[in-house]
Amino acid sequence: MKNIRIEVSVLAFKLSLKLLAIILTHIPRFRREIYNPRTGDVFNARFQFGTRDGAVHVFMIFENGKVRSGSGSIANPDTTVAYRDKETLARLFGKNPEESIDYLLTNEMSSTGNMSYLTKFTYLTTLLSGKRAKVVPPSLRPIIDIDQGVKRRRMVNEHLNRTADAVQVLEDPYLGKYTLDDFPRLKALKNRRFALNPALCIERAHLLTQYHRAYGFEKTAQGAPFDPTLRQAHAMRYVMEHKRPMIFEGHLIPGSTTSKEVGVPIYPEFIGTLIWPELGSIGTRPLNPCDLSPEEAEILNAEVFPFWMERNIREHTRKRFGNPLSQQLEERFVLYFMMKNNAISHTVPDFKTVINEGLDALRAKAVAKERKADTLEQRNFYQAVQVVIDGVLSYARHLSQEASLQAAGLNPQDPAQAERITELTEMARICARVPATPAGSVYEALTAIWITFTCLQIENANSALSIGRLDQLLQPLFLKDITQARTKKQREAVVKRTIELVGSLFLRFNDHDPLVPNVGNKLFGGTSSDDTVTVGGVDGQGNNAVNDMTYIILKAAEMLCFQDPNLNAKYYPGVNSKEYLRRLCEVNLNMAASPIIQNDKAMIEVLVNEGFPVEDARDWSATGCVEPSISGRHYGHTNCMMLNLVAPLEMALNNGVHPVMGDKIGPQTGDVCRDFPTYQDFLMAYKTQLMFLMEQSVEINNYMGRAHQDLHPTPLLSALMGGALEKGRDIIYGGAQYNTSGVALVSISDVIDSLMVIKKLVYEQGRLDFTTLLAALEADFEGYDQVAKMIARVPKFGSGEEEPIAMGRDIMDFCYDYYTAQENYRGGKYQPGYYSNSYHVGFGMLSGALPSGRKKGKAFTPGLSPAPGASDNLLDNMHAVASLDRFKMPLNLSFNIKLVPHPGDPHATTLDIFSGYVESYFELGGMQWQCNMISTETMRDAMANPDEYRWLIVRISGYNAYFVKLNRNMQEELIERSEFACR
Repeated sequence: MKNIRIEVSVLAFKLSLKLLAIILTHIPRFRREIYNPRTGDVFNARFQFGTRDGAVHVFMIFENGKVRSGSGSIANPDTTVAYRDKETLARLFGKNPEESIDYLLTNEMSSTGNMSYLTKFTYLTTLLSGKRAKVVPPSLRPIIDIDQGVKRRRMVNEHLNRTADAVQVLEDPYLGKYTLDDFPRLKALKNRRFALNPALCIERAHLLTQYHRAYGFEKTAQGAPFDPTLRQAHAMRYVMEHKRPMIFEGHLIPGSTTSKEVGVPIYPEFIGTLIWPELGSIGTRPLNPCDLSPEEAEILNAEVFPFWMERNIREHTRKRFGNPLSQQLEERFVLYFMMKNNAISHTVPDFKTVINEGLDALRAKAVAKERKADTLEQRNFYQAVQVVIDGVLSYARHLSQEASLQAAGLNPQDPAQAERITELTEMARICARVPATPAGSVYEALTAIWITFTCLQIENANSALSIGRLDQLLQPLFLKDITQARTKKQREAVVKRTIELVGSLFLRFNDHDPLVPNVGNKLFGGTSSDDTVTVGGVDGQGNNAVNDMTYIILKAAEMLCFQDPNLNAKYYPGVNSKEYLRRLCEVNLNMAASPIIQNDKAMIEVLVNEGFPVEDARDWSATGCVEPSISGRHYGHTNCMMLNLVAPLEMALNNGVHPVMGDKIGPQTGDVCRDFPTYQDFLMAYKTQLMFLMEQSVEINNYMGRAHQDLHPTPLLSALMGGALEKGRDIIYGGAQYNTSGVALVSISDVIDSLMVIKKLVYEQGRLDFTTLLAALEADFEGYDQVAKMIARVPKFGSGEEEPIAMGRDIMDFCYDYYTAQENYRGGKYQPGYYSNSYHVGFGMLSGALPSGRKKGKAFTPGLSPAPGASDNLLDNMHAVASLDRFKMPLNLSFNIKLVPHPGDPHATTLDIFSGYVESYFELGGMQWQCNMISTETMRDAMANPDEYRWLIVRISGYNAYFVKLNRNMQEELIERSEFACR
C-alpha cells in the first residue's frame, strides 16, 4: 500500500509539472510571468528534477515563452533538483510551495545550479495555489509602555558624585537621576517602534533597476563596456537623488534608510531574490512577518527580480568560475556560510573625516588627485568618489527642503506645532550644512553621521556596518556645546539635550530590519543589522579615553534598551577606572544583555602581534559582534565566512561522508573501526577533513570577492576608508590601508568535548569501541543509556580539567596557521575568531548526534563558551576560556554567560560580584565578556507570554536580539545554557 501511494504521488508530481507547463504557455495572464513584452524579460531555463538514487528523472524547459515537461534527462540543465528518494518526493509533494527552499536545510532536497531560477520556479508554483500578496493596512499593534506592567523591565541606578576617568563636565558620570520618563519624546517613539510591524521597502531595489534598465549594466547604452566603479557610482547617485527624503513625526534626526517608518530594504544584487517565493505570504508568515502591498509585490516580481536573476553575486560567481565545488558545498548550508552573498560590510567607515572635515573637502581631495592620477583606473576611481559624494549631498539638500516644507505646512499659532516648526527649521539649517562642511555641534555631528550612514546603506546591505568610537567622535563637540552654557542649569540642559540627541540617533538605527527569507528565520531568525557602537578604552597615546560622552552613550542605551546599536565597551585594566567597569556591569544588569565588555589591553596586544602599529591598534572599534577593526582605515570584512568546526568531525567518523547530508563530501580518511589504531591517527583524520573545508572556504570567498570586483565596487565606502584615496583604488580591490578577511569558527567546544570522549573512552580506557559509538550516534542515543552515562562522566572543556584546554589550543593552532598563511583576493591575509552569531543553532539543526552526547539537531555551544553542564562553577568556565591563546584568535571570541542576580541581594552587592568576575577574568587574560542577566524562568515565561516581553533583549553570540522574535530552537538554546548565580 505504501509503495502504491508513493508511485501515485510521483505520478501526480509529473502531471503537475505538465499542467504548469500548459498553463504558463497558453493562459495570457500566466504567460506574462515568463515572457513580459513590457520589460522584454524572457525566462529561459532548463530544470532537471529527480531523485538521488536515479529512480525518477523529470525535466522542464522554459524557452521563449513556451514551456514543456516530460520524463527523462536533459543535457546542460541550469538547475538540478534532487530529492533524497521517491518516498521523500512523495511526502514533500503538495506541501506549501514557498517552503521548498526549506527542504535544502533538511537535505531532503538538494539543488545545484542557478538558485534564482529555483526561486522563480517556486514562485510560479505559488501562483497556481493562489498565493498572491493581499491588501493589508500597515500593521500597528497597540502602543503601550513596554517597560511597564507586571512583566516590566526594572532599572536601578547608582550615583557617582565625583569625576572619574577623563570626564570633564558630568557631576555624576553615572547620570543616575535620569530615567526614560525624563525624555517623553524618546519614550513615545520607542513605544511606537515596538508597535510597528516592519514593511518591505522596494524603493532602492526599484530605483536601482530603473537606472540600469535605462543606462545599461554590462555595457552602456552605446555598447561600450563599463568601468565597474564608475558604473556603481552613477547608479548610487541616481538612487540617492531620487530617494524620498523622509522625516518622521517627532524625530530629531532627519532621514531614513527606507521609505517606510520601519522598513526592510531589498538588495536584489545580493540575496533579494530569495524572497521571490514569499511575495504572497511574507505578510502572514508566523515568524517575523513583513507588510507588502500587492502593487509592490508585482513590481518586484515583474520588474526587479527578473533583471537581477543572473546579475547577483551568487550567480555571477557561479557563471564566472563554473559552478565550483566550493560554491556547491556552500549552498548545502551545513559546512560553511559566505557573507559575500549578502553584503561586504562588517567594517568601520571614517566618520571622523565626515565630522571634522566634511564631504566638500573630501570631494576636493578627489578632484586634486584625479588631476595627478597616473592611470585610467585611478582617474575613474577619483571620478567615482566625486559622483557618490554629489549623491550624498543631494540627498542632504532634499532633507533640508523637506524639513522646510513640513515646517511651512504647520500652524505657528498652535503651541505644539510652533515647537515642531522650530525643530524642523533647525533640521533644515543643519542639513544645508552637513555633511558637506564640518560639524559645529553634537546635533550637527549626529545628523552628519546618520545621513552618511543612510547613504552607505544605499550602496551596501547593512550587515554590521559600524559607527566606531562614537564617544571619541562626539566628545570635542560636546565640550564645545558646553562652553555656550553659562550657568549650572544651562549645563544640565546641554547634558540632557545631548542624551536626547544620542537616543534620537539610536532610534534611527532601529528604523530598519534586515531582509530574512523564511529559510533564514529557521537558521538565524531575530538577527539585527548589528550597527555596532564602541565606547571607552584608551586613545592613540594610551591615555584614558573614557569621557563624558562615554557615560552619556551608556545612559541613552540603557534607557532605550534596543537591540541596536550593538554596544561594545572597551575596558583597559589599570587605566580605565573601576567605577567605569562597575557602570558597565550596571548597564548590563539593567538592559539584561548589553553592552559587551572588551578587554582593551588584551585586544591591543593581539592586534600589535598581527602587525598593526600600536597607535592604530589602540584605535580599534568592534564591528559585527565582537571583531576588532581599525577605525576608518581597515577593510577587514570580519565576518566574511562562518565555518562549522563540527562538520569535519562528523566526516572523519564517516570516511568523508556527512551523515545528515548523506553524501561524500570530504576526502576518504579511513574507516574508524579499523584504520585508526591510535588517537593521533583519528585526530589527523579530523584535521584532514577540516583542512579540506578550510581550503574550500577560502576558495569560494576569493571567488565571490572577485565577483564583487566585477559587479559591486563600493566608491562611497572607499571614500570613507583611509588608504583608498591615497592609492586611487576602491577597497574591494585592496584600496584600504589595512586589508584582511575574517573567519568565524563555530562551535569548537563541541569538537573538544567529542574528541575528549573518543580519546578517553575509545583509546585510553577501551570502554567504548567505534562500532558501538557509531551505532549510538545513528540511534541518537536511544537505547544506549549506558553509553550516554559513560560520556557524561568524561571531563568537558570548562570543567576545570587542563586536558580539554590543551586540545583546544591544538585545534586553534592548526586553524590559525592555515588561515593566516592564505592571501585573500585583495592581497591581505585571513584572520580567525571564535564567535558564532546564531549559526551554532543553524549548524546544529543540520548535524547529527555527537560523541559529546549532544543529540541530533540540537544547537551547538555558542561562541567559545563551554557546553552547558561542563561545570557548576563559573570560575572553571572563565579559566578554560582565558587559558586559550588569544594570539591565535585575532578576530576575538564570544564568551557567553547566563549570570542571574540572586533576588535577595541588594543592587550594590550584585554589582560588586559582577564586576569582580569580569575583573578576575580579564586578569587571567580573557578578551571579552558578554552575558544574559535574565533567568531561565523568565525566558520560559516570555515564550508563553510573548506580548508581555517585547522589550526583552538577549545576547545570542555577539549580537542582541529580541527574545520573542527568535525561532523556537534559538529560544530553547538560550534556556538550556548553564545558569550561574551572581552571588
